[in-house]
Amino acid sequence: MENDNKSAQIPSTGTLFVRALVIGLVGGFIWSALLAVSYYFNFSEISPKTYLLKPWVQEGWVDRFSGHVIAIIIASILSLVPAVIYHMIFRKIDSMWVGVGYGIVLWTIVFFLLQPIFPYTKRMLELDANTWITTLCVFILYGLFVGYSISYDYHEMQIRSLEQKTES
Repeated sequence: MENDNKSAQIPSTGTLFVRALVIGLVGGFIWSALLAVSYYFNFSEISPKTYLLKPWVQEGWVDRFSGHVIAIIIASILSLVPAVIYHMIFRKIDSMWVGVGYGIVLWTIVFFLLQPIFPYTKRMLELDANTWITTLCVFILYGLFVGYSISYDYHEMQIRSLEQKTES
């Protein structure tokens, strides 16, 4: 009877996927909000609204607080994609450096490869050094948060599974 309770506590692969989605959502929210705050305090010339709203919406509310909030929500939702990709490819690697590298790769993709999609924004080479450093650091922190959290969940599941096998 006790083994049935313990087996119910072990997360399945589907549960890990859902947890990866939650990690992506939370990570997107935290780090896009940090980028919006850094924009407010002039550490960065860009914010989430710069890429997620301004190219498509030319209304005045985009530059107000509501524009930042909506952009943060959109960034949180879009953050599900990198979290799923990390979960599918790198979840078995238990190293913080993979997450750091993942953040650098995401930064490169967003600010260099996807730049032609955003015609109303400055090219990255036209932005100041503070913007480069701030955005790179935020993306590194995002990659570290998402990557290490997903890997930690995966390895915790493996440990629990081994503990259950040795107990039975």
